[in-house]
Parts: sequence; structure tokens; C-alpha cells
Amino acid sequence: MLFIFSAFMVLTGCKTAPNADRRALLNGMYQLVIVQNMDSAGNWQQDNWAKDGTGFIVYDGAGHMAVQITKKGFKDFSWLNEMEAIIPEKVTARMDTMSLPSLKDALAEFSSDYVYFANYTIDDTANIVQHNRISASIPGNWNTSVRRAFTFSGDTLILSCLDRNLRLKWLKMK
Repeated sequence: MLFIFSAFMVLTGCKTAPNADRRALLNGMYQLVIVQNMDSAGNWQQDNWAKDGTGFIVYDGAGHMAVQITKKGFKDFSWLNEMEAIIPEKVTARMDTMSLPSLKDALAEFSSDYVYFANYTIDDTANIVQHNRISASIPGNWNTSVRRAFTFSGDTLILSCLDRNLRLKWLKMK
């Protein structure tokens, strides 16, 4: 009887981890290393979109995630301080004093900030993560889903888009 119980415990412990356990695979905070596109010859080339920019992605291990990617110089853009930026009258006053080229520059700068928050699930049979976006800096991305293949190379998480030849490499932060 002890043998049967022991065999049962060993065999049931060897099953594939349920989705809740698989979510923990991605648990942590990562910093963007590089965004790459595959060229027509099949070689990965750096994409200019986030070159020398800043990016972070966080998976909490419980099914929630967030990502932000900004282009080079975004954090140095001169705008309003935090308190002024949340007061509509201050924002309007600032915009009213800006020239048309300065307004275009500000719009381009703010549009380059790529952010979203999502719930995530991991496919039980493949290394595919689905981000079910809750909110995003791009209005059309609210309440949409994206799927990414993921692999690891040491402390580097590689997320690959399934609908195009694009991948992002993220280094796990300590």
C-alpha cells in the first residue's frame, strides 16, 4: 500500500504545471536590451524605433503585466512638472503659448511613449504568452489581446511577435 501511495505521489507530481504555475516562469522586471526585425535574408537587424531608448516590462507572476518603451531622449523632454501636468488649465495654458512646430514636436514626443497594462496567460502546451490589454497609451489598443512567443537565454527574455518578424530582448533586473 505504501508503494502504491508513493508511486501515485511521484506520478502526479510530474504533470505539466498548471497555467498559474507557468505564469511564474516570467515573474520579474526586465529592461529592454534591443528591438530587432528580421530582414529579407533572414538576419536580425536592430529596429530604429527604440534604438538607445528605454524600456521595461514587468510580470508579477500572478497574471498581471505592464510594459513601457520610450525612444531616446523621451525622459529629457521639457514639459510640465507632475502636478502641473494633471491640471487641465495648466496644460491648456502651456499649449496656448507653444508655436505650431513646438506643438508638433510635443505630439510626436508623447506619441512615442508606448505603454500598456494587461492580464496575461501562458499557453499550457507552448511558450506563448497572451497579453489581454486593459489600458494603453494607444487608444485603439484598449481591450485587445496580443500573443508573443517567449524563450530565455540565461537572464534574457526574448519575446517574439507571432504576426511579424519582430522580437524584443529583455534583461532580467536583479
